Amino acid sequence: MTLNEALRLINSRENRPQGAPVFLVCGFQPLHLLTFLQAHALERLPGEHIEMVTGLFGDLPGNIRKAAESNATTVALVLEWDDLDPRLGLRSSGGWTNAAHRDIETTCRERLQYVAELVEQLAAKAVIALAGPSLPLAPLGHTVELQATSFELGLQQEVGAFLQKMAGIPGIRVLDPSWLLSASPRSSRVDPKMGLMAGFPYSAKHADVLAGGLVELLYPTAPKKGLIVDLDDTLWAGIIGEVGVDGVSWSLEHHSQVHALLQQMLALMAGNGVLLAIASKNEPAIVEQGLSRRDLLVGRDAFFPVLAGWGPKSSTVDEIIRAWNIGADSVVFLDDNPMELSEVQSAHPAVTALEFRPKDPAAVWDLLMRLRNLFGKPAVFAEDSLRTASIRSGAEIQRAHSAAAGNFLETLGGRVTISYQKDPRDKRPLELINKTNQFNVNGIRVPEGDWLARLQSEDAIAATISYEDRFGALGKIAALLGVRQGQDIRITSWVMSCRAFSRKIEHHTLDSLFRVSGATRLRFNFHATDRNRPLQKFFEEIGVESSAAGEPCLSLDHFSGVRNALPHQISELSS
Repeated sequence: MTLNEALRLINSRENRPQGAPVFLVCGFQPLHLLTFLQAHALERLPGEHIEMVTGLFGDLPGNIRKAAESNATTVALVLEWDDLDPRLGLRSSGGWTNAAHRDIETTCRERLQYVAELVEQLAAKAVIALAGPSLPLAPLGHTVELQATSFELGLQQEVGAFLQKMAGIPGIRVLDPSWLLSASPRSSRVDPKMGLMAGFPYSAKHADVLAGGLVELLYPTAPKKGLIVDLDDTLWAGIIGEVGVDGVSWSLEHHSQVHALLQQMLALMAGNGVLLAIASKNEPAIVEQGLSRRDLLVGRDAFFPVLAGWGPKSSTVDEIIRAWNIGADSVVFLDDNPMELSEVQSAHPAVTALEFRPKDPAAVWDLLMRLRNLFGKPAVFAEDSLRTASIRSGAEIQRAHSAAAGNFLETLGGRVTISYQKDPRDKRPLELINKTNQFNVNGIRVPEGDWLARLQSEDAIAATISYEDRFGALGKIAALLGVRQGQDIRITSWVMSCRAFSRKIEHHTLDSLFRVSGATRLRFNFHATDRNRPLQKFFEEIGVESSAAGEPCLSLDHFSGVRNALPHQISELSS
């Protein structure tokens, strides 16, 4: 994006409704970086006009405090070398002598410690995208440029330790210096003329790249949820039906190491909560034998379901999507055969179809990076490791339910835990709100900064619901956010994972909310979507009218009459 393009985009949105402000925290004059940041945010949020806020020139710590005191819940924080010691910048005449190096090291270390404390406090109320120093260090080493000095490496080590600490704090997203290096060459980042004349050190191109990366961190693309993988010449090299179980390979010795790389990637993704399934044109028995090989780098239990047969791959993909109970737009299909990819893509246009090319290691490497970007998310939660097992247990429950007589739910030994603690460090409720489609009161996605602001309100009501039974733990599977208005509670967000359907957890949630809050009526900020039919069906079951004008309501008296007996044990954690 050029500067003129950014300005045109900003001017075209001036009459749109404003969202929450974005605070740019830096120590230099923000100038073009502020412009590019606003333009990229507008591209990401096309229906809004983004207000940008910034602080004072030359006072990074003071600007962090100003951001904490403001109503901004979204912050882009850019650190540069002269924020740590003015002698490392263009506008200082403090001296570059060897004698000054030790003092510069001490000043940088102390400043980073102070900045870390301020940023950690800010993270309690705002989501932060943080970029470390991206400009080259001033030429104050005694060696030629290509030879690093102990002094320079020491400064970089201090900054690296600071960024590592920040990356471990919930709500702080650190821009990867390696990504920035590939997107913006170091040699073209600095503009000495602008730095000296106006206090803005970046070239326009670098400011554009940096702003784009920060906005991507602040407003990330929703990750994909499930990956369907072919077997022959994809998960492993060779056609298992022809060469046998011992004939397929994934090793350097057999010139098939690219398949080992894919297997390692799949194992990582499974641990991060990505759903994995197999769609293979093979005999089911031989597929099971192949997946049972002990040297496979991704375990058999990582895949569910595993479907093998001779029908069209599109039919198999359809069956897997129904088993997962997720949208096709959240699914990626991976196969080495272009014809199979085309057939699946034709039947399921929303599915992302990717080709695995085992004869082209560079293409495989690019594919692995693309998978990381398609499925990557800011944080991994304990519930992520339970996802595949819970979907598998859900299928077992359905089979057991069909075979059982009487009230099956009472035999589960279910335990529902509802926490009313408003913990801004726990990002799992927000993840549920922003990825759940079917049991969702309105489908509205909530920016992390807005969510933090809502939690800070004294009238806010927040609930996080966990569940486990004899089939296993599901972890935190539902979240509710609302605001108390007299004897009413207006529910603005209410979601539940599809893994928890048909277990009356939603009934337990409403019953607990009435009891704990003392409210006599619940009002729902309801909007029908093309995917929240399960929520609408629940409203129908308990007699909540969702088709009339205005917000649907549920009174305590009415709910008490339709609730019936609830099957699970319940624990409640007060705020």
